[in-house]
Amino acid sequence: MRTILIILTALFISSLPLSAQENMSNSGKKNQKKTQKHGQKDEEEDENPFPLRKVEFGLNFGAYFASKYSANFYNGTPGNVNSINDLWYNAAYKRDIRQALGVDETDTITQVTVDEGNGYPTNMHYNVSFMGGLFLRYNINRKNSIFLEANYAMLRAADAVKIKIYNPLAPVTFYDYKMEQVIGKEGRVLIDLGYQRSFPLKSRINLFVQGGVTMCYTQVQKSIFVVEGREFNLVNIYGSQGYQPGYNQQTMTVNQNAFGFGGYLGVGAGIPLTDMFGLEPGFFAHYYPTNLEGYPDFKPSFGLYLRILMFFGTTDDQ
Repeated sequence: MRTILIILTALFISSLPLSAQENMSNSGKKNQKKTQKHGQKDEEEDENPFPLRKVEFGLNFGAYFASKYSANFYNGTPGNVNSINDLWYNAAYKRDIRQALGVDETDTITQVTVDEGNGYPTNMHYNVSFMGGLFLRYNINRKNSIFLEANYAMLRAADAVKIKIYNPLAPVTFYDYKMEQVIGKEGRVLIDLGYQRSFPLKSRINLFVQGGVTMCYTQVQKSIFVVEGREFNLVNIYGSQGYQPGYNQQTMTVNQNAFGFGGYLGVGAGIPLTDMFGLEPGFFAHYYPTNLEGYPDFKPSFGLYLRILMFFGTTDDQ
C-alpha cells in the first residue's frame, strides 16, 4: 500500500508541467483568436468609420419621367371619356366655340369641325415633373435593409387639336385651320415598399440596389380644350342635363381617379457626411398601370432623385 501511494504521488508531480504547458498553449490560441477578431473589427471600422444607425429618415427631391401612354387620356378623341365631341353635340358649347374662333353667330353656313385626317393628337406625352416625398429605412445590418417611401408628382400633358373652318357651299372650298390646345393635369401619389441590398466601399460610399412593389394613385385634376384662350372643361360636370347657359345649374363633383399596382427597381449611392446626416443620389424605374379609363396597360416610368438623410436609433457598436 505504501509503495502504491509513492508511485501515484510521483505520477501526479510529473504531470503538473505538462498540464501547465497545455494551459499556456490554449491560452495563447485564445489570445490569438481575440487578436484576430479585434483586427477584423478594427479593419471593418476603418472601412466604415461611421456607426450603423438602425433607422434612417429622408426627404426626396427629384424629377419624374412618366410614361406617355396614359397622356392620350387628355387628347379629346371620341373614344375617350373626356371627348371634344361632347362639346360639339351641345348647342351652347358649339356656339361659344364658333364665336371664340371668330365665326359670327348669324353665320349658319360656315362649318367648324376637327380635321378628319390628323386633327387629334395621338402621341401626347407628359412634361418632366418635379417629385418630392418622404423615405424611411430600417437597417437589419450593413448589407440588408427594408424601406418604405411615398412620393408625389404633378404631371401635365398638352398638345394641339387641328380645327378646320370652311364654307361647304362655296364654289371653291377653302379651308382655314386653327391649332387649339388640349391640356391635362394630374397628380400621382407613388408608394414603394421593398428590400435593399448594400455594398459598402472603403471610400465610405455605400452602393445599393433596391427592389419592391409600388402603388400608384392617380387623380385627374384638369382636362380642358382651350380655344383662342378660352377654356372648355372636357369633364362632364353637368350630368345628363348638359350645359345650359342662363340657368342656375347644379354641378357635380366628378372624380376620375384610379389605383395601379406594380413593381419597383432602383440603384443609388449612399454618401455619409457625418454620423447623423448623409446624401443619396439615385435612379429608379416603376412598372405599373395608371388604370385611367381606357388605359389599363402596364408601362414603365422613371425617376432621378437626391435624398437628404437623417440617421437615428441604436448603432452596431452597442
